[in-house]
Amino acid sequence: MRGRDPQYLAFLRRRLAEPAEPGGTVQDARRAHAADLARSPRVPAGTVRDLVMDGAAGPLPARLYRPATDGPAPALVYFHGGGWVLGDVDSYDPVVRALTAASGVAWVSVGYRRPPEDPFPAALDDAVATVRWTVRGAAPLGLDATRIGVAGDSAGGQLAAAAAGLLRRPGPARPTLQVLLYPALDLRDVPPPPPDPDGLPIPHSGMRSGMRRALAAYLRGTDRTRPDVSPLLDPDPSGLPPAIIATAEYDRLRPQAERHAARLRAAGVPVTLITGTGLDHGFLGWGTFARRPAEAIAEIGGAVHRALTGVPAAPNPAQSRP
Repeated sequence: MRGRDPQYLAFLRRRLAEPAEPGGTVQDARRAHAADLARSPRVPAGTVRDLVMDGAAGPLPARLYRPATDGPAPALVYFHGGGWVLGDVDSYDPVVRALTAASGVAWVSVGYRRPPEDPFPAALDDAVATVRWTVRGAAPLGLDATRIGVAGDSAGGQLAAAAAGLLRRPGPARPTLQVLLYPALDLRDVPPPPPDPDGLPIPHSGMRSGMRRALAAYLRGTDRTRPDVSPLLDPDPSGLPPAIIATAEYDRLRPQAERHAARLRAAGVPVTLITGTGLDHGFLGWGTFARRPAEAIAEIGGAVHRALTGVPAAPNPAQSRP
């Protein structure tokens, strides 16, 4: 594809023209990240309920999104993006609402511990613990304990993939599905940006240095070739759960997601690869602003619904469309 959808490109240009938030502390970055996500409308998503989950080292905030369906609902335990350092349950509320509306299944958004306060393996330990907690407590939440998977975007995709690897042994906590949305899967270094035919003024060099700082804060000297750090390097992916992997064309993480999909398929793991043609990293928060990201979110939702229910998803009129 040459160039992008004009409506989406116009949205990106408006977005990139906005002044950056001042300040350079972690808390400043968290506030700016939350403010950016807060601009996305919070679409209806059935019943939304705040929870407190048992993490690896204590209670964690969480939020259950349960569509209006009869009987126990299949669910995905979701880990938000934000480079491991940014993001929380409330700031990602618009994203999870959109995914719930698109998929027609339940999502449980987890507020895992973050660096620099809590470096690796705190977030991953919380991911594993909260999957187990969700399976154990499924019935009171109206969830089907036999159809619970893991999901995440960007850094959260790394946590979801790593948790799926640690929970792969047969048992009640083994995820039914892993949904990896423009995931980070090889943390050995920050990859270079892909060429962009539209010449958008994205500050790639600053982004790369910022990503390196986030990785340093998250890993603090941990061996980056470990499979629970870089799931792409898993020596034997044959026992992993089926996967839905969504990419973005102009995302520096796309090549590693594509390699991961190819390795899973070669190992006999069922994979649905959704190619976000013309899109950029972060498009899950932009579905109400342009047609192209809305289409990709609908495609992700349809794939999730089929994987967890066995039937195609019906169109959801409650989901906002530009």
